[in-house]
Amino acid sequence: MLNFALVTVVCCFRGGRRAWLRPVVLAAWLASETGIGRTRAENRLDYRYEDYSEDGGRIQIQTHGAFLDATLNPWLALKANFIHDAISGATPTGAPPIPGLSDVAKVTIEDIRRAGYVEPAFKIENHTLSPQFSYSAESDYESTGISFSHASEWNEKNTTLTWGVSHLFDRVLPSEGASISDVEDKDTTDFLVGVTQLLGPKTTLTVNLTLGYSDGYLADPYKRVLFEDFPYTPGEPYTVFPEVRPGHRFRQVLFGELRHYFESLNGAIEGNYRFHHDDWGIWAHTVGLAWHQKIGKAVTISPLFRFHTQTAADFYGTSFPGDPGCPPEDDPSCPPIALPDHYSADYRLSELNSFTYGISAEARLHKNISVHISYKRYVMDGTDGITAEDQYPSANVVGGGVAIWF
Repeated sequence: MLNFALVTVVCCFRGGRRAWLRPVVLAAWLASETGIGRTRAENRLDYRYEDYSEDGGRIQIQTHGAFLDATLNPWLALKANFIHDAISGATPTGAPPIPGLSDVAKVTIEDIRRAGYVEPAFKIENHTLSPQFSYSAESDYESTGISFSHASEWNEKNTTLTWGVSHLFDRVLPSEGASISDVEDKDTTDFLVGVTQLLGPKTTLTVNLTLGYSDGYLADPYKRVLFEDFPYTPGEPYTVFPEVRPGHRFRQVLFGELRHYFESLNGAIEGNYRFHHDDWGIWAHTVGLAWHQKIGKAVTISPLFRFHTQTAADFYGTSFPGDPGCPPEDDPSCPPIALPDHYSADYRLSELNSFTYGISAEARLHKNISVHISYKRYVMDGTDGITAEDQYPSANVVGGGVAIWF
């Protein structure tokens, strides 16, 4: 059940000026679900804080979150989450550096986001039914999501089959610096099917397949593109134009995770792999590895590593031929170069690698109180040999929190 609930929440936070941060911002919540030695029947209320700070003072995001997981009676449980984060700093627009300079053009942003979900779970014999409602709002983006998942236990509860569906109703809102003047809509539907198999008393395997389709305004209203044939005045900033992405996107994601507890070491290993493909031409692979080491009865130390690699979207480039201000079909004197149907210089769509590594610690101070601290280093590198290195961020991520068990 947890896997699909988290997938739904991640979907809801796709938009706005911080879509690229999803894997980092939610890392604390993911980590809170993977500790060893936890009794799932225990109710808990979590508070988490996380500070994401990019090198060079580029972007900083401070996140406060609260999470509730409670069993109300044998047939009804409830999960609820609320996140408040504040973003400030500067992020690249997509324009390349002016000749003679190394810094890329950036836009300064400042915003507040409030988001959350409510998910009851109804237990009927060996079946669990979980509807969910989620909402996220910031000054330039609003998302409302609904989902439903069904998990059933078989083979003496050694096998759990899960399926689920979610839909997001998103609205991209006009704001300062954006390329849109009217509200634009975007819809996203995801379907998930998966299995969790107990391979032994200390080993579990989870495999999920997700198919997703997005339709509507899928561009980033803050990203810009340079066209090579538009007249350029030396020494002045480039004139750039809003990017144009396809109006649809079909994604296929395969996820597998293996967990094993080593009794002699009093520790557990967790390895996962994620394969992504979409009709934008992106092929991506993500590998994650974590070790959860129990020290005594109260402390768990968890080092982690994550590697992600992807190819570029079919319509990605650092610049494009043509002159949007002088289309040849309207003026025969214009350069006879037709503009491409779609184009983007957003580094997130380029060929790249990213690395996340770090460590977290959780301590049970009392039977009803535990605390958590973490540090992660996030590094992204372009691999196409063309995109300016200054486009890609590196960041330190520091977090902490407390859980009350009841």
